[in-house]
Amino acid sequence: MRFSPKRTQSVAVLVTCTVAIILVVAFVRYRIRRRIDSDSADVLLQRADDLAWNGQWFAAAPLFRQAEKKFTAERNWPKALYAQVSQIPAYGESASLADTIYSLTQDLKKPEAANSETRLRILEVRGMIENNYDASLARQTWGQVAVLARDRGHLLLASRALGEEGISAFLLGDTATAKKEVLTAWGVAKVAHDIPAQVRYASLYGAGLVEMHRFQQGLKPLDEAIAIARAHPAVAYPAVAISSKIDALRGLHRYQEALTLANQALAEIPSPSLKGHYYQILTSRASVYEDIGQWDSAIADFKQALSFAMQLDYWRGLTLAAGGLADAYVHQRKFNAALSSIDQAIDANKRIPDELYFVPRDLAIKARILALLGRQDQAGELYRKSALLIDSLLENVPTPFVERLLLTETGEVYAGYFILKCREHEYDQALRILEEARGRIEAQALEHHDYPAPHAPTPAERHLTMLNVAFLDTDNAATRQALSEQVQDFESALDQRSLASSTIEHPVSLDHLESDLAKDELFVEYVLADPHSYALAVTRTSARAYELDARTKIEADANGYRASIRDQHANSTLGNALFHELLGKIPEYREHSTLILVPDGELDLLPFGAVTDKGVPLIESHTIATSPSATVFSILENKRAVDADPPLPYLGVAAWTKEAKVEGPVFRLFSGLSAGGLTPLPESRTEVETIASDLPKPSTLLLGPDATAARFTRLPLSKFNVLHLALHGYVDANYPDESALVFAPEHKNLYESMLQVRQIRNLHLDARLVTLSACDTGVGPVGEEGVDNIVNAFIEAGADSVVSTLWELEDHTTEHLMAEFYARLGKGESKAEALRDAQRELIKEGVKPYYWASFELVGDPNGTI
Repeated sequence: MRFSPKRTQSVAVLVTCTVAIILVVAFVRYRIRRRIDSDSADVLLQRADDLAWNGQWFAAAPLFRQAEKKFTAERNWPKALYAQVSQIPAYGESASLADTIYSLTQDLKKPEAANSETRLRILEVRGMIENNYDASLARQTWGQVAVLARDRGHLLLASRALGEEGISAFLLGDTATAKKEVLTAWGVAKVAHDIPAQVRYASLYGAGLVEMHRFQQGLKPLDEAIAIARAHPAVAYPAVAISSKIDALRGLHRYQEALTLANQALAEIPSPSLKGHYYQILTSRASVYEDIGQWDSAIADFKQALSFAMQLDYWRGLTLAAGGLADAYVHQRKFNAALSSIDQAIDANKRIPDELYFVPRDLAIKARILALLGRQDQAGELYRKSALLIDSLLENVPTPFVERLLLTETGEVYAGYFILKCREHEYDQALRILEEARGRIEAQALEHHDYPAPHAPTPAERHLTMLNVAFLDTDNAATRQALSEQVQDFESALDQRSLASSTIEHPVSLDHLESDLAKDELFVEYVLADPHSYALAVTRTSARAYELDARTKIEADANGYRASIRDQHANSTLGNALFHELLGKIPEYREHSTLILVPDGELDLLPFGAVTDKGVPLIESHTIATSPSATVFSILENKRAVDADPPLPYLGVAAWTKEAKVEGPVFRLFSGLSAGGLTPLPESRTEVETIASDLPKPSTLLLGPDATAARFTRLPLSKFNVLHLALHGYVDANYPDESALVFAPEHKNLYESMLQVRQIRNLHLDARLVTLSACDTGVGPVGEEGVDNIVNAFIEAGADSVVSTLWELEDHTTEHLMAEFYARLGKGESKAEALRDAQRELIKEGVKPYYWASFELVGDPNGTI
């Protein structure tokens, strides 16, 4: 068939159009397929994971939510669960931490969690939440993450998990392990070019240094974190590094730089949706404004931070910011506005009823505001309410961190109540309030706690939570009575023979305390607080409270002076300043030659005898002893008056006697649980043998390998008048019950050689004197009234007096001082006088305070042995 040219042209056009249509359809189909693929569950999950890996959990949350829906529709349950738990880091702050951890733990039991990647993600998220709840749980979880990540070939995640273990170690007080693990993770991140991990661990390492007040050192890693984050916009905004740097600059008093940084940081936050970052920087900037007294600016920042917290349902943050706002209003004397703000903080805390831990503090703030308004009765009632709530919350304390928080709040609440009564000159009631607080704190320390893992609340726990919330909402007498009965059940479980029980149930009265004092004795009980601290000074014929400087100033000077002595360059300016701050305002000091002191806070670690009055150490003019409380002092004083001396004069123990060839001084220092790290103390044998020669016979000595904890505890300890233990000491600041004296190991098991605080408390002693010639035995966790240390354990066990130390000791000088001390005891001097004269002898010999000031006498200062 022949085609005409015209027909041929038409066919060509038709073919061309057809091909074009086919190509367009194919292209459209390709784009549709590509769009469908890009919106697939797996693609969404990958995009979300990329964001989460960079720390952008908030931006990742909507993608995880979409992926969860798609996987659920596909019935892909492991990936649906993976996507579901991955949303928690973005929104977890609005829920109960314990409930969230429990929920994640239950997720691990689901069949879909058998998938390794899903299980790994659940553990990773649980570890993140546990970081803010219980560092011990977090450390265990991150250890599981590290193992599973290595098994799955996720080596960078395994390295990050090691870094998180280091963060947990820091929160647990193990700074050496923390430094090692965080620096290792940081180093791996640098080698592997893991930018988000570099930012995180540089941030947290610097933040840790700032937390330890090493402000200048903290600036370098924080600057590195901020610079790296700015150079890599895909990485999460470095809010931790920025807020920690602001705190560091505050600590260095470089306020203008801190404000400039805060202003720049607020301008650089990449998205208005990142409200949590705005909150964090605003509260940091508000603290700077507080430091420099710009209260209007501080109030504006706290208000704005509150707004962001409310938008996020961030109830914990709202509680903290509202408390700061109330304090700022108080400084402007806008008391009604302050009341409104603190009520807002209390209401916010009730949104998570199983976490009412900040409410007692907020009630105390409200009480202080009411007192400033002249409403003393209402203030007193709020202090009592706060104290009862603390007792109730301690019933089911979930973690060591929460316990420490509540015990610290106990001190703050009772301090405020004490100050209220001092200002009304009701000194007897003020003393009873203070004694009750110290007794309750010590009672909590006496109980060994097994903290429960997060779990579904029991009926009893739900009932107690309901009572707590109802108690906040009303002053109904029936509710108060029900809550009081719960607390009484706890108190009735205490050993009624313990000093803690006696202090709670029968705190010493002012009249009784006065009658217990000799004519030359001045009793001073300190209460540190801001903006003013107080000292209650009691003599045989008088009692009076004195207003002192702020807690922050006193504790800074005390820490600085102690550090200067330990560096063997005692700062005389600080020594003189401390005398003025602690005793210079108390005229009774000049009229009495013996001081019995009850320290508070960081003063527990202060060597009072080395404090100087115009350059002269106090022990040159005064005999000094300390006591855990007025009630304990009174009990020990009356006990000495009625008890006969035990029949066996002396027990001496020296475990680490093996000669060692070492250069320089040998220190009684124990760091870590390794027998290889325990330095021999060759002069400790001479020490205990020399003491035996100064005291009546017969003597009992445990020396070298015979000085085991088992042999010591098998002795009739209640029959010894004097116990002298020349041993290594170990202090566990996070778990004080595990602080210990270290005896000779049996079967090469160092743990069996440790006599821990909880074991010491259960010894039955009747000793007039226990001497702990070991390092750091007088040290306990500050912020809990100093009750949880080895010294107080021996007092609880029945010792009248304990000589202890506040830092590591040099072996030769220790032996020399102890020989002087016991020689004077053997001549009939009282315990406090003998220690004072032994220290003065070293002063005469030109020995630096470092070598003699560490020793202190706790308990009964009087009586001979």
